[in-house]
Amino acid sequence: MDDFFQSLVRQRQNDIKEQTKTEYLLKEQRKSQTINRLWDIPGYGRLFASYSISTIGQWFDMVALMIIFGYVWVVEPFMLALIPVAFGLPQALLTQFAGVLIEKVNKIKLIMIADSLTVILTVALFFAPSPAIAILLIAIRASINVVHYPTQQSLIRQLVPEALRVKAITWNGGLNQSAKVIAPLIGGSLITIMPAHYLLWVTASAFLISVFLLVSIVKVLPIKAAPKGQELRQAESFWKQWREGWSYVFKQRLLSVTISITIVGMMIIQLIDVQFPILFRELRPTEPEIVTWIIASVGIGSVTTLLILNRFSEFKNIQIWLAVSLSLIGVSFLGLSAISTYFVIIIPIILGFLIGIGTAISLVISNYVITTVPSTDKVSSVSGIFQSLMSTTVFVAPLIGAFFIQMTSVQLTFLFCSCLLLMTALITFLEKAFSWKRKKLKVFPHS
Repeated sequence: MDDFFQSLVRQRQNDIKEQTKTEYLLKEQRKSQTINRLWDIPGYGRLFASYSISTIGQWFDMVALMIIFGYVWVVEPFMLALIPVAFGLPQALLTQFAGVLIEKVNKIKLIMIADSLTVILTVALFFAPSPAIAILLIAIRASINVVHYPTQQSLIRQLVPEALRVKAITWNGGLNQSAKVIAPLIGGSLITIMPAHYLLWVTASAFLISVFLLVSIVKVLPIKAAPKGQELRQAESFWKQWREGWSYVFKQRLLSVTISITIVGMMIIQLIDVQFPILFRELRPTEPEIVTWIIASVGIGSVTTLLILNRFSEFKNIQIWLAVSLSLIGVSFLGLSAISTYFVIIIPIILGFLIGIGTAISLVISNYVITTVPSTDKVSSVSGIFQSLMSTTVFVAPLIGAFFIQMTSVQLTFLFCSCLLLMTALITFLEKAFSWKRKKLKVFPHS
């Protein structure tokens, strides 16, 4: 009898184990079935909506500042070049350190605080009495926003399954480029009926809505902070992590090559990128809306390319992609260096479209490498380093470009930048070609 009851107990235990195992497998199956799209990730839709609204607000801001500085205050090229310096210098100095700190805090709350402070500073920017005060406020605001890029890359790696990461990268990039279409077009139409200063209120409102969305998903998307023991590390531990981040970049060849090519290309582009208002002010001084049309054409080219790249699950031959990107932008700059006062508007629009294609390719490829190549715990650190280097080009290159324009002319500077970009693209392609040849010789040493 005892044996009979024992056998019943064992059978019942086995049944419970099988039931538990079945429930677990079903749960895992449901989980794998539900995460087939980005929007199936709980709270990701609102997170993306928050990013969308704030990004569009930023482009309203950029259009307003370009118009205010270029056409309202009628500043010289040097003062206009200080706008990207104010945006870029804080990020160049601080983002690499922010990338180390981000892993220790709740990322959603961090963005929420940064966006809240951005609202306050944007309102203050509206009341700025002079270009100098405006530059100072832009710099302070940029210092607060250094957390955005590394946090965004870390969230993609942490929340998004590997199979969906390219889609997440292209969606985020597509949003950024779409904002270049939507915001300039609406902003350009609004400045015909209201002062450009009032577009800053659109920026403030956008960031405020972003804050409310983030508040609603703090508990839906709980991003765990690092353990308390890790938060209480000494300063030397922080510096050790910072050094390890740089060392990691140099040791990973794909990372170092991608970052190097992207930074060199961005350095050349930024020599002249901010001087579009100067170029078209010289060619068509009574038509400031042309600047918004060109920015919009860049955005359309970018969005079109991103929709195509969204179909990819991975990218190979990274250097070839980057060489194509630099070539397209170089050809476009060459065309802009040759247009005359009586140009047909479709020509710079087409050239802007090509710039958009090149920009989208560079954006997706660099972000793809930075998000997928490093280990999970290194993503924010590598992202911070990359953003610091990118921001350094944003504030150093425009000053050099402004100097070239003062010494020569804006169109001659476009020509110079075009030659540099095409040369860099050729070197990038040749280096990859020689790399293929070296690999072939290793495989077939006697051929």
